[in-house]
Amino acid sequence: MTDSDSSLISYIWTGLIGNGARKRSNAEKRKPDEDESVLSAVERQTENSRKGGTIWEAVRKADEAALKRLLEDNPNHADARGPVGECPIHMLLLYGTEAHLKLARYLMTNFPHTITQIYNLAEYYGEIPLHIAIIKRNPTMVEWLLGDERNKAYEEQQLTAAASGHFFRVGRPCYYGESPLAFACCTNQWNIAEILLKYGASMDAVDSNGNNILHLLVIRNLPEMYTTFKQRWLEEQAEDESSDEDDDEYYQLEKAHVTPLWKRLNKDGYTPLTLAAKLGQADMFAFLLEERKITQWSFGPVACVLYPLDQVDLDFREGNLETPVGALELIVQNAHVELVMHPRMIDLVNKKWERFARRIFFNRFLITLSYLLIFLITTILDQTRTETTEGEGDDAVTISVESPGIICQTICSIGRLLVLAGAIWKGKGELKEIRTLGIRKYFQTAGSAFLENCLACSFCASIYTVNILRIIGMEAEIPCLAIASLLGWGYMLFFVMAFRLTGPFVVMIYEMLFNDVLRFCIIYVVFLMGFSQTFFILFNYNGFTGFIVSIKQCFLGTLGDFDLDAYTATRYAYLNVLILIIYIIVVTILLLNLLVAMMGDTYGNIIEDATQVWYLERARIVFAIENEMETEERNLPRNKYWTNVDGERYLQVEEVNEKDFLAQNNNDETGANNEKEKLKQKYSSENTTEL
Repeated sequence: MTDSDSSLISYIWTGLIGNGARKRSNAEKRKPDEDESVLSAVERQTENSRKGGTIWEAVRKADEAALKRLLEDNPNHADARGPVGECPIHMLLLYGTEAHLKLARYLMTNFPHTITQIYNLAEYYGEIPLHIAIIKRNPTMVEWLLGDERNKAYEEQQLTAAASGHFFRVGRPCYYGESPLAFACCTNQWNIAEILLKYGASMDAVDSNGNNILHLLVIRNLPEMYTTFKQRWLEEQAEDESSDEDDDEYYQLEKAHVTPLWKRLNKDGYTPLTLAAKLGQADMFAFLLEERKITQWSFGPVACVLYPLDQVDLDFREGNLETPVGALELIVQNAHVELVMHPRMIDLVNKKWERFARRIFFNRFLITLSYLLIFLITTILDQTRTETTEGEGDDAVTISVESPGIICQTICSIGRLLVLAGAIWKGKGELKEIRTLGIRKYFQTAGSAFLENCLACSFCASIYTVNILRIIGMEAEIPCLAIASLLGWGYMLFFVMAFRLTGPFVVMIYEMLFNDVLRFCIIYVVFLMGFSQTFFILFNYNGFTGFIVSIKQCFLGTLGDFDLDAYTATRYAYLNVLILIIYIIVVTILLLNLLVAMMGDTYGNIIEDATQVWYLERARIVFAIENEMETEERNLPRNKYWTNVDGERYLQVEEVNEKDFLAQNNNDETGANNEKEKLKQKYSSENTTEL
């Protein structure tokens, strides 16, 4: 039978199957099959393989005679589809025994089109036999699928096939990048990757998420495979591009205007390095930093090393152009403490702090403190008045109130103007930062940066509202002014977080409020409403006002403030007292002590990691300060924390590695001793021969 005849028969059979499927679908709509709705597709697949006389049973048992007989009787059995969209060839390779693989070769030899058959349903969509052979770690089968002369016509289709079903998506255990080469690399099989490359697999291929193979190796945490693949990619580029032999491989790429594979962005805008920072892959992140470093010189255990800052640091923005996100930004946003504690990240943050952040931080601290003191004095003067009273003690009665003098009023007016001017100036700065970062990224910050952004915006908005209400003459000015005072002094917490002594305690308060207290309040509200309604009924209170009184009574009872006589002076005195005792035990004793215990655990956890928390918060503060700086300001010589090399920015540090240096000396001494021993033995043997 020719290929064209087989294709024609397959087409006709597919049409017949489609018509039958539509008829079955209509029948199912009329009378749903309960068993089909209960069993999953995989369970139905298992049941199919146990049905006698079917192609699936022959496949499961590797029954060569039965399989050949079924195919001879009806060649379209080779195109049969199972519950998950599989074909017989897929199942033969999945079983993977010698007998099954022998039948798989027979099937693909006699029905060549089966070599590119895909799973056609959503879960495993796009998977072909080559994917399965790679996952089963069978290089012999991979070589046969690509290298056999009868399979040459399907070579390109196999190499470019994409397994894009739900089973292979991001976040699933088998997210291997869709292409066969990606499957081989992500399962750490360089021997199979070599076979695929030999037959022309593209090293530049990306999956539907824009991830190239280096991105995928970061996700799978395979540094050795990353190095091997990258080196092979560089070799291929060197072969393709003509350049001077003395040039470094990296310079060859720059000359050829080829974007290096490790600098390419996926659809989320991440390079492999920034993806490692985003995912919090500490080992992979450390490896990628180290493999990029350039050693300037070394003297004993000391080495002068350059680390490229591209992909790591906040890049310089030109105009309103959006630049790819840096690793440091992702680390502080996602609170990856283990990454910020990497020695090079500490060096980078320390240099920024020393060169510009510390100076700007303390200047802002003094300005903010002075501003809040002016705000405080203005508020005090605004509420200063002369009161005339009659009587003494509790019987004193105010008979007249006089406004302060002209000097006091003048100072108060000037203070109001200064407070408003400060709010306008700060609001302008925050709007500028929002335009630079974008409102989404502005509020996606975390820790101290998030606290600073939220408090700054809220305070400025409240000061604007106070002044508007003051002009209109509305009494709502007073509560707004009270809220503004609270927000203003709360802003000082941003500065407190920068210090090792107090920073962890601010974090502790935040964690307790939004974790421990929040959980306590959710449970407490349930008990509060239940007991409030109970006492509302027993005390026979009147309407909604009575229910509010009952809630107030229960809340005060939580604090231990309750009048036992009030509970016994009712018609159901014994029941009231019993329920009160239960309330005291459950809420006042149990829940409150549980809250104290949770806070104690939070305190212990944060104090244990106090140094890491402090480093993370200081990194956030430095990043927040740098975000608000203009490009021209960052480029000032006094703010420079990097070294320029060939137009690129590098972090220059001195590394001390006493351990490796001493180990190298020991190896040299061992080698020298071995050489001496060999010469000694040789000399002895020569003397023995002469004798």
